[in-house]
Amino acid sequence: MLREGVALAGVLAAICLQVDAGRAQTLATLQGPQPVPARVTSAEDKPAADMQETVAWVPVSLKLPDGSNHHGDMVVTHFRPKGDGPFPALIFSHGRTPSARHEPVRWRAISTARYWTRRGFAVLVPTRIGYGEHARIVDPEASGACDTADFRPAVRAMTTQIARTVEFAHTLPWVDPGRIVLSGVSYGGFATIAATAEPMPGVVGAINFVGGLGGMPQLRPGRPCQAAQSGAIMAAAGATSSVETLWLYADNDAYWGSHWPRRWHEAFTSAGGRSRLKTFPAVGDDGHRLMSRGFRLWRPEVDRFVKHLGFTLPEAVPALAASSYAAIEDAGKLPHVKPAVRADAYAKFLAADVPRAFAIAPNGAWAWRSGPDAAELAIDLCRTHARGQCRLYAVDDRVVWKPAAR
Repeated sequence: MLREGVALAGVLAAICLQVDAGRAQTLATLQGPQPVPARVTSAEDKPAADMQETVAWVPVSLKLPDGSNHHGDMVVTHFRPKGDGPFPALIFSHGRTPSARHEPVRWRAISTARYWTRRGFAVLVPTRIGYGEHARIVDPEASGACDTADFRPAVRAMTTQIARTVEFAHTLPWVDPGRIVLSGVSYGGFATIAATAEPMPGVVGAINFVGGLGGMPQLRPGRPCQAAQSGAIMAAAGATSSVETLWLYADNDAYWGSHWPRRWHEAFTSAGGRSRLKTFPAVGDDGHRLMSRGFRLWRPEVDRFVKHLGFTLPEAVPALAASSYAAIEDAGKLPHVKPAVRADAYAKFLAADVPRAFAIAPNGAWAWRSGPDAAELAIDLCRTHARGQCRLYAVDDRVVWKPAAR
C-alpha cells in the first residue's frame, strides 16, 4: 500500500538487520527503550542532521491473529527541531506493503518529518512489527482471504504499537508529554483513528490520511474487502474516542473509492466520535496518493486543524492582513509579471510550504521564497532585478498586495 513521502530507499540497513550480540547485551543492561546513534552505511543513508534524526529500539508485545503472543523490538525513528524543547510531538504510522514488507528496512517519512519539524514538532515514526527486520518472521496484520478477512487482530496490533510509541515519547526529555498528535496514512491512518479509542495520556488530536483496510485496487478497485466490518470497527472507536480528528481523502482513491470513507466516517461520528471529513476531487490517477501528491490540497486543511488544536503555526509576516484584491489561488490576478510567471513560478509558490512570500515590482521583476525569513528574502531577491520598489504580493495563504493609489 502507499509508501508516504519520498526517499525511502533502503535506509540504514545495518541498524535493523544486524541484531548482534553487542546490541542485545546493551539493551539488556539498560532500563527501558534506548536511543542509539544512527550507523551510516553510505552517503545516501546519512541521517537528517538538520532534524537531529535518531533511531531507537522499543520493546513491544503483541497478540497475533492466531492468538499467540509475540515479543520484539519496534524500530522507532525520531526527529526534532533545533533546540532542547520540550516540543509537541507527532507520531506517524505508515501504510501496509503486503508483498515487500522488508522494504524499506526502517520507515523514515522524511517529508512528513520536515513538515512537522518546521512547525516546531518532534516526530516519531515507528516501523511496526512485521516490517523491516521482522518482515520474514511474523505478520501481525495478516487478515486472511478477502471473503473471510478478520481485520480486528490487525487493528489491535497496530493500535498497541501506537500506544507503545506514545509511552516511549513520554520518556524523551525533548517531548512535551501533554501535547501529542497522532497521524497515519492508509492502514496507518485507519489505525490512528482506532487508537483514539484508547486512553493515551497527552494525545490531543489525530489526522487520518486515506485510511482504510483490505484494499485490492487491481482486483476490486474502490471495493475494499469486508468494508462493513471496517465500519463496525470505526463505530466501536467512535464510542470511546475523546479527541478531535481530521479525515482526508480523495474521491478517486483506488483502494476505497469515494463511498466507503464517507460510510466509515459516518459510523465513527454517529457513535460519538469528534471529527471533520474533508474530501478532495481526483488527485492524479489514484487519490490514494493524496499525501505524497496532494500537498497543496491538504496542507491548508491540516494547518487549520493544528491551529484549532491550539498550536502556533509559522508565519512569514503576521502583521500583514489580507487585502481584498484577489484570492490566493487566483494566479490570473497577479499583476506586472509575464503569463509564464503566473503559470510556473506562482504555481510553485502555491505548492510550497509556509512560511512563504511572493514579491513583485512594476517592471515585472518577481521572486518568492519559502522558509524562515521568507518575506525578507523574497523582497531582497526581487530588488536585484527591479528598477523600482518591490512589494509583497502574497504571504502564506493570503494576498496582501493593493494597487497603488493614483
